[in-house]
Amino acid sequence: MTDQKILAVMTIEISLTYFKIRFLKRPIWGRSQAKTEAKAIAIFHASTKSIARSAGRSSVAAAAYRSGTELVDMRTGLVHDYTWRDGVFYTAIMLPDGTSAERNALWNAAESAEKRKDGRTGREWIIALPAELDEDARQELASAFGIELATRYGVAVDLAIHLPNREGDNRNHHAFVMTTTRQVSRDATGLLVMGEKSTIELSDTKRRSVGLGSAADEVVAIRRLWEQMANRALENAGSDARIDSRSLKAQGLDREATMHLGPVASDMERRGKASDRGDGNRKVAVNNAMLEQI
Repeated sequence: MTDQKILAVMTIEISLTYFKIRFLKRPIWGRSQAKTEAKAIAIFHASTKSIARSAGRSSVAAAAYRSGTELVDMRTGLVHDYTWRDGVFYTAIMLPDGTSAERNALWNAAESAEKRKDGRTGREWIIALPAELDEDARQELASAFGIELATRYGVAVDLAIHLPNREGDNRNHHAFVMTTTRQVSRDATGLLVMGEKSTIELSDTKRRSVGLGSAADEVVAIRRLWEQMANRALENAGSDARIDSRSLKAQGLDREATMHLGPVASDMERRGKASDRGDGNRKVAVNNAMLEQI
């Protein structure tokens, strides 16, 4: 049996299991009224990581992959061609002054500004976009988040919204929000200028010296910001679904957390091939459906 057929069978089995649990199982005597009337919970995911040379990564390569374009890394001479990629719904580049920039020039400037072999040339945020919103609302929400990062830190933002995998969870609308690690401006001729490191990139020692909390606290604050922005968009759309940036334990929920697929597993699932992470998430979906009935 091919990988595509195996994945299709697993998806059908999981769907049938959920249907039986959700609709055929008799109500459990004594279930609390509060639990049956709980507010719908939308998918929350907002994570960040640096794009560092020490990990063998390049911001030019990452930007090409996320945006589904062809970019040339002037530092290495490598051509990164991802024009064959499907599933890229929308892309945009945002600068703090409200203008845009050419992608190849932006990320080559970011790479050129870092001289260290282990330099961090970019940062990436990965956010799950609420499936409860329509396409326009998701695009508006992701763009607003990108603009907020650009203005808050003075950095350039490269946004790429991706569609769900064809063979995976059709709710998996998500966006990659790449940012420069340095503040960005333009000189008198209009050329991009990479300035000082943005505050989120500073060490905790340097952050304390300018009256800021830890970088970890900063990440928590941005996750909460995303929660607030997404919930406002859901409310404006008339949806009662909400996201919560807290851990499941902090929310007092027994649900298992799913694992972020990542680019390798996402590509496998998009091609109809089962991945270990995808299989794990499908099992979690069934387990969570069972827990709802307890």
